[in-house]
Amino acid sequence: MIHGYDYRLVKAADYPDRHGTWIKPAIAKEALKSYDFVVSLDSDAVFTHLVLPLEWLMNLWDVRPETLVAMAYDLDIKADYDSHNNLVLNTGFVISQASKRTQELYSRWEDCPRSIPGCEAWNLKWAHEQSAFSYYIRYEFNGTHEVKGIPCNHANGNEFANEGNCECQGVFVSHNWHTKHKVPELLSRSVMTAMARRLHGQFQKDIGALFTDVSNQTYPLKDITI
Repeated sequence: MIHGYDYRLVKAADYPDRHGTWIKPAIAKEALKSYDFVVSLDSDAVFTHLVLPLEWLMNLWDVRPETLVAMAYDLDIKADYDSHNNLVLNTGFVISQASKRTQELYSRWEDCPRSIPGCEAWNLKWAHEQSAFSYYIRYEFNGTHEVKGIPCNHANGNEFANEGNCECQGVFVSHNWHTKHKVPELLSRSVMTAMARRLHGQFQKDIGALFTDVSNQTYPLKDITI
Protein backbone atom coordinates (compact mmCIF):
# COMPACT_ATOMS: atom_id res chain seq x y z
CA MET A 1 0.00 0.00 0.00
CA ILE A 2 1.07 3.60 -0.59
CA HIS A 3 3.80 5.00 1.72
CA GLY A 4 4.07 1.65 3.52
CA TYR A 5 1.20 2.36 5.90
CA ASP A 6 -1.33 -0.17 7.15
CA TYR A 7 -4.93 0.52 6.17
CA ARG A 8 -7.98 -0.74 8.05
CA LEU A 9 -11.73 -0.54 7.45
CA VAL A 10 -13.57 -1.13 10.72
CA LYS A 11 -17.22 -2.06 11.11
CA ALA A 12 -18.13 -1.62 14.77
CA ALA A 13 -21.24 -2.33 16.80
CA ASP A 14 -23.39 0.66 17.68
CA TYR A 15 -23.98 1.80 21.24
CA PRO A 16 -27.57 1.10 22.28
CA ASP A 17 -28.04 4.62 23.64
CA ARG A 18 -25.75 6.77 21.46
CA HIS A 19 -25.46 7.98 17.90
CA GLY A 20 -23.40 5.79 15.58
CA THR A 21 -20.45 8.19 15.39
CA TRP A 22 -19.68 7.54 19.07
CA ILE A 23 -17.80 4.40 18.01
CA LYS A 24 -14.83 6.52 16.89
CA PRO A 25 -13.18 7.14 20.29
CA ALA A 26 -13.48 3.48 21.30
CA ILE A 27 -12.06 2.13 18.03
CA ALA A 28 -9.17 4.63 17.91
CA LYS A 29 -8.27 3.81 21.51
CA GLU A 30 -7.90 0.13 20.64
CA ALA A 31 -5.99 0.81 17.41
CA LEU A 32 -3.45 2.89 19.33
CA LYS A 33 -2.44 -0.23 21.24
CA SER A 34 -0.92 -1.58 18.01
CA TYR A 35 0.40 1.55 16.28
CA ASP A 36 2.47 4.64 17.06
CA PHE A 37 0.09 6.81 15.04
CA VAL A 38 -3.51 6.22 14.02
CA VAL A 39 -5.34 8.34 11.46
CA SER A 40 -9.13 8.16 11.62
CA LEU A 41 -11.01 9.23 8.52
CA ASP A 42 -14.76 9.49 8.02
CA SER A 43 -16.23 7.87 4.92
CA ASP A 44 -17.01 11.30 3.45
CA ALA A 45 -13.39 12.49 3.76
CA VAL A 46 -10.71 12.11 1.08
CA PHE A 47 -6.97 12.75 0.97
CA THR A 48 -6.55 15.03 -2.04
CA HIS A 49 -2.80 14.56 -2.62
CA LEU A 50 -1.88 10.91 -2.17
CA VAL A 51 1.78 11.58 -2.96
CA LEU A 52 2.15 13.54 0.28
CA PRO A 53 3.16 11.29 3.19
CA LEU A 54 1.55 11.71 6.58
CA GLU A 55 4.91 12.71 8.03
CA TRP A 56 5.01 15.75 5.74
CA LEU A 57 1.54 16.80 6.86
CA MET A 58 2.35 16.29 10.53
CA ASN A 59 5.41 18.48 10.14
CA LEU A 60 3.28 21.14 8.44
CA TRP A 61 0.78 21.01 11.31
CA ASP A 62 3.48 21.00 14.01
CA VAL A 63 2.55 17.63 15.50
CA ARG A 64 5.10 17.11 18.28
CA PRO A 65 6.15 14.21 20.52
CA GLU A 66 3.87 15.56 23.24
CA THR A 67 0.88 15.87 20.89
CA LEU A 68 -1.95 13.48 21.72
CA VAL A 69 -4.41 14.26 18.92
CA ALA A 70 -4.69 16.67 16.01
CA MET A 71 -7.98 17.67 14.38
CA ALA A 72 -9.15 20.35 11.98
CA TYR A 73 -11.03 23.37 13.23
CA ASP A 74 -14.64 23.61 12.13
CA LEU A 75 -16.08 26.48 10.11
CA ASP A 76 -15.88 29.94 11.61
CA ILE A 77 -19.62 30.37 12.04
CA LYS A 78 -21.68 30.98 15.19
CA ALA A 79 -22.99 27.41 15.40
CA ASP A 80 -19.46 26.01 15.53
CA TYR A 81 -18.36 27.68 18.77
CA ASP A 82 -18.50 25.85 22.10
CA SER A 83 -19.75 27.13 25.46
CA HIS A 84 -16.32 28.69 26.12
CA ASN A 85 -16.60 30.61 22.85
CA ASN A 86 -13.85 28.55 21.23
CA LEU A 87 -14.14 27.10 17.74
CA VAL A 88 -14.89 23.38 17.88
CA LEU A 89 -12.65 20.71 16.39
CA ASN A 90 -13.98 18.33 13.75
CA THR A 91 -13.62 14.59 14.38
CA GLY A 92 -14.00 13.58 10.74
CA PHE A 93 -10.20 13.49 10.42
CA VAL A 94 -8.08 12.77 13.49
CA ILE A 95 -4.37 12.06 13.93
CA SER A 96 -3.67 10.27 17.23
CA GLN A 97 -0.25 9.54 18.72
CA ALA A 98 0.13 6.55 21.02
CA SER A 99 1.01 7.26 24.63
CA LYS A 100 -0.30 6.52 28.10
CA ARG A 101 -1.85 9.97 28.22
CA THR A 102 -3.52 9.48 24.83
CA GLN A 103 -5.11 6.30 26.20
CA GLU A 104 -6.33 8.34 29.14
CA LEU A 105 -7.78 10.95 26.78
CA TYR A 106 -9.65 8.35 24.75
CA SER A 107 -10.93 6.58 27.87
CA ARG A 108 -12.21 9.86 29.23
CA TRP A 109 -13.76 10.75 25.88
CA GLU A 110 -15.51 7.42 25.45
CA ASP A 111 -16.76 7.58 29.04
CA CYS A 112 -17.78 11.24 28.83
CA PRO A 113 -21.59 10.72 28.84
CA ARG A 114 -21.32 8.46 31.90
CA SER A 115 -18.84 10.45 33.97
CA ILE A 116 -19.05 14.16 33.08
CA PRO A 117 -22.27 15.98 34.03
CA GLY A 118 -23.94 17.43 30.95
CA CYS A 119 -22.01 15.32 28.47
CA GLU A 120 -24.88 12.85 28.16
CA ALA A 121 -26.72 15.55 26.22
CA TRP A 122 -24.48 14.69 23.27
CA ASN A 123 -25.41 11.01 23.18
CA LEU A 124 -27.87 11.60 20.36
CA LYS A 125 -27.78 15.35 19.82
CA TRP A 126 -25.61 16.62 16.96
CA ALA A 127 -22.60 16.81 16.91
CA HIS A 128 -22.38 13.82 19.26
CA GLU A 129 -18.81 12.73 20.14
CA GLN A 130 -17.42 15.77 18.32
CA SER A 131 -19.22 18.15 20.66
CA ALA A 132 -18.30 16.04 23.68
CA PHE A 133 -14.63 16.41 22.80
CA SER A 134 -14.74 20.14 22.14
CA TYR A 135 -17.01 21.03 25.05
CA TYR A 136 -15.33 18.87 27.68
CA ILE A 137 -12.37 16.64 26.84
CA ARG A 138 -9.98 19.15 25.29
CA TYR A 139 -10.17 21.30 28.42
CA GLU A 140 -8.99 18.40 30.58
CA PHE A 141 -6.08 17.58 28.27
CA ASN A 142 -4.86 21.11 27.74
CA GLY A 143 -1.09 20.86 28.06
CA THR A 144 0.92 22.83 25.52
CA HIS A 145 0.67 21.12 22.10
CA GLU A 146 -1.37 18.17 23.49
CA VAL A 147 -4.39 18.93 21.32
CA LYS A 148 -3.44 20.41 17.97
CA GLY A 149 -5.87 22.39 15.86
CA ILE A 150 -5.32 21.99 12.12
CA PRO A 151 -6.31 24.93 9.90
CA CYS A 152 -9.84 24.40 8.59
CA ASN A 153 -8.77 25.15 5.03
CA HIS A 154 -6.20 22.36 5.20
CA ALA A 155 -8.32 19.47 6.47
CA ASN A 156 -12.00 20.38 6.56
CA GLY A 157 -14.61 21.50 4.07
CA ASN A 158 -14.24 21.03 0.35
CA GLU A 159 -14.10 22.86 -2.95
CA PHE A 160 -17.90 22.76 -3.24
CA ALA A 161 -18.59 24.33 0.16
CA ASN A 162 -19.68 27.95 0.42
CA GLU A 163 -20.31 27.92 4.18
CA GLY A 164 -18.06 30.11 6.30
CA ASN A 165 -17.26 32.44 3.40
CA CYS A 166 -15.66 29.52 1.52
CA GLU A 167 -12.70 29.59 3.92
CA CYS A 168 -12.57 25.80 4.36
CA GLN A 169 -11.71 24.17 1.04
CA GLY A 170 -10.14 20.89 2.19
CA VAL A 171 -6.79 21.50 0.49
CA PHE A 172 -5.16 18.34 1.89
CA VAL A 173 -8.17 16.48 3.31
CA SER A 174 -11.52 17.13 1.65
CA HIS A 175 -14.39 16.59 4.09
CA ASN A 176 -17.74 16.48 2.31
CA TRP A 177 -20.34 16.71 5.03
CA HIS A 178 -22.98 18.29 2.75
CA THR A 179 -21.71 16.94 -0.57
CA LYS A 180 -21.31 13.23 0.15
CA HIS A 181 -22.29 12.42 -3.42
CA LYS A 182 -19.06 14.09 -4.56
CA VAL A 183 -16.83 11.64 -2.67
CA PRO A 184 -16.47 9.09 -5.53
CA GLU A 185 -15.53 11.89 -7.93
CA LEU A 186 -12.94 13.35 -5.55
CA LEU A 187 -11.50 9.94 -4.70
CA SER A 188 -11.21 8.99 -8.38
CA ARG A 189 -9.48 12.28 -9.13
CA SER A 190 -7.06 11.82 -6.25
CA VAL A 191 -6.18 8.24 -7.21
CA MET A 192 -5.89 8.95 -10.95
CA THR A 193 -3.72 12.02 -10.36
CA ALA A 194 -1.35 9.98 -8.20
CA MET A 195 -1.24 7.17 -10.78
CA ALA A 196 -0.66 9.55 -13.68
CA ARG A 197 2.23 11.23 -11.86
CA ARG A 198 3.78 7.89 -11.01
CA LEU A 199 3.44 6.64 -14.59
CA HIS A 200 4.91 9.87 -15.93
CA GLY A 201 7.83 9.62 -13.52
CA GLN A 202 8.46 5.99 -14.47
CA PHE A 203 8.37 6.87 -18.16
CA GLN A 204 10.88 9.68 -17.66
CA LYS A 205 13.15 7.40 -15.64
CA ASP A 206 13.18 4.74 -18.37
CA ILE A 207 12.93 7.06 -21.35
CA GLY A 208 16.09 5.65 -22.90
CA ALA A 209 14.50 2.21 -23.17
CA LEU A 210 10.94 3.32 -23.85
CA PHE A 211 11.39 6.08 -26.42
CA THR A 212 12.73 5.63 -29.93
CA ASP A 213 13.20 8.64 -32.21
CA VAL A 214 13.01 7.75 -35.90
CA SER A 215 11.64 11.09 -37.04
CA ASN A 216 14.74 11.69 -39.18
CA GLN A 217 14.23 8.51 -41.20
CA THR A 218 12.62 8.39 -44.62
CA TYR A 219 10.11 5.91 -45.92
CA PRO A 220 10.12 3.05 -46.55
CA LEU A 221 11.79 2.41 -43.20
CA LYS A 222 14.69 -0.02 -43.14
CA ASP A 223 16.37 -1.80 -40.23
CA ILE A 224 14.72 0.20 -37.48
CA THR A 225 15.03 -1.34 -34.00
CA ILE A 226 12.08 -0.56 -31.79
